[in-house]
This record gives sequence, structure tokens and C-alpha cells, in this order.
Amino acid sequence: MGTPKDSEKTRAKLIEAAGQLFAEKGFKAVTVREIAAAAQTHLSALNYHFRTKDAMYREVLLEACRSDAISEKDRKYLLGRAPEKALFIMVKESLKNYAGLGADNWRTIILTRECREPGPVFQEAVREYFRPEADFIAQIIAMATGKSHQDHGVRFAVLTMIGLVETFGLYGHLAEATAPGMADHFRKKDGLARQITRLVLEAANPVNSK
Repeated sequence: MGTPKDSEKTRAKLIEAAGQLFAEKGFKAVTVREIAAAAQTHLSALNYHFRTKDAMYREVLLEACRSDAISEKDRKYLLGRAPEKALFIMVKESLKNYAGLGADNWRTIILTRECREPGPVFQEAVREYFRPEADFIAQIIAMATGKSHQDHGVRFAVLTMIGLVETFGLYGHLAEATAPGMADHFRKKDGLARQITRLVLEAANPVNSK
């Protein structure tokens, strides 16, 4: 008879194995038997923890969201800094985190795919992760610009930040190929993070279209 600790370890192994397989093959091409085999456990263990492949995917996606979320501790820290400094820290740390990820990181692959091709769990991920994250970033930008966090310019700035951080964080090789030497130019004194921070703050004041 396994202990609760053993059960949690098995559950974690199943999530890790499923995440890697879903990222590699896509949801439809993966079988529950493959997941159990990759996790080096029995099919009965998968059924016990998740019952269905759909429930398995839901937990994999939400785990990817949780791993990418700003922790409560970090939120408190950021709210204690000057808003513009807090925004710079978020940009800098996000770039650093992306740089530390391998191209085969299943969490990033699944999150990117889900945003491009939303599945049945997407709206739940939006409620529990994407919207709260966006709201927090909007709160920081609003404090830095003196605007409401619901202001369309502030919301545009949030998406600008996400887009720039992901572009330079995930596709650094493309940036270097299209603009050779640019990365080295910005590397001194966190130049890239400072430039993105400046652009994000400017994006909160878009030109009104007529």
C-alpha cells in the first residue's frame, strides 16, 4: 500500500510524462497507455488520479500555468517597489526565465499552442491564470502612468510587454539572425529590459485613431 507521499510523487510523474508527450505529439496522438509507460507506472494509477485523458490534459495545462505565474511572495515584493522599477524587474526576470528554458520545455510549448489554438480548458486557464496575471501587470503599469488599470492604453501596454518579452525571450536566435549584434548592444546594464520597459510605458499612451 503506497503512502500519500508516494501517491503525490506518482501524480507528479504522470503530469511530467503527459506534458512532454502532449507537447511532442499533440493531445489527440497521445494515449493513456503511453503516458503511464513514460511515467513508469501502471494505467490504474493514471485512472486513479485523473480518470480520463481530458482530465489529464486539464491538469497538465494548469500546471504549466502555475509554473509560469507570479507568486504571491513576488507580487508583494513588486508592489513594495516604485512602479516603474517593479515593471523593469518583471521584464528583466521574464527575459532571464525564458533564456533558461530549453527549446523542448513542454510547459512553454503547451502554453504557446493553447494560446494559438484554444481547447476546452482554455477559458478555465484564462480565469485562473491569464487574466489574473494580466490584471497584476496592468496594476503596475497603471500606477506607473497614473491611469486606470482598465484603461485601454494600459491593457495594450500589458500585451505589448508580453509580446516583446516572448519575442526576445523565446526567439533570440531569430532576433540575432535578423539584427546581428543587437543582443550584444543591449546586453550591458540590462539594456534590453530597460528598452522594453520604456516601450511598454509609452504603449500605455497610444495615439488615438480617427
